[in-house]
Amino acid sequence: MVVRRALVTGASSGIGAATARLLATEGYRVGLLARRRERLDALCAELEGEGHLVLPCDLTQAEEIASALLKLEEAFGGLDLLVNNAGMGYRARVEELDPSLLEQVFAANVRGLLLACQGALPLLRKGVSPVVVNLSSVVGRRGVPGQAAYCASKAAVTSIGESLRVEWSEEEIAVCTLSPALTATGFFGSQPNPSELPDPDMSHAAAPAEVAAHVLALDRAPKPELTLRKKWHWLGVLSAIAPRVADRLLVKRVGGGWSAPKR
Repeated sequence: MVVRRALVTGASSGIGAATARLLATEGYRVGLLARRRERLDALCAELEGEGHLVLPCDLTQAEEIASALLKLEEAFGGLDLLVNNAGMGYRARVEELDPSLLEQVFAANVRGLLLACQGALPLLRKGVSPVVVNLSSVVGRRGVPGQAAYCASKAAVTSIGESLRVEWSEEEIAVCTLSPALTATGFFGSQPNPSELPDPDMSHAAAPAEVAAHVLALDRAPKPELTLRKKWHWLGVLSAIAPRVADRLLVKRVGGGWSAPKR
């Protein structure tokens, strides 16, 4: 039996940790990449199977990405699945944006993802039926008020997926964009929120394990894009053809006292 080799970024918690656990259960050898080594060590100790690899790395630092991927190549030899999950949120009105935090969001969510893809390409070329799953968000197709910076970063992730699908088609590397909606993680509690904008209603949020199951399914049967809440998918479509209608529907859905534009 051929053991598939996977790298999961943002593996220390939430969707990343759930994905690492599921892949290990399914017999994958998993590289765990995130900033917090102690959390990665704890996760690695509980994973099923052997040969997993802890890779402490700050994705905003290009030299750390290169070093982590070199260690991965030495240990794994190649890569069959890259899961780009790492990222940070930022809940703030545009007038409140802090330039340093704005830079961090795009460094982690966009530049880090691009550099991870670039650095992983030689390893993917050595892989068996290689797949890349980029974690975007439903807000990558339809922005929401109070999260312009985060939405823009996820729109960039979606756009990167569109580009890479064509760029890497001759390499026979499948590139998938997975867009979850609300997921029950510590995401909202850990993101900057300077004016304490209200968090969304999490009563219908997905569990991280549900999202992880879709990552596994995409590795087994790749799809270009998968949105996990169809209502958000259609809202994104509507935004392109009838933006005023989409705006009105959006403000009803997200709450928070926002109002639809009149001009």
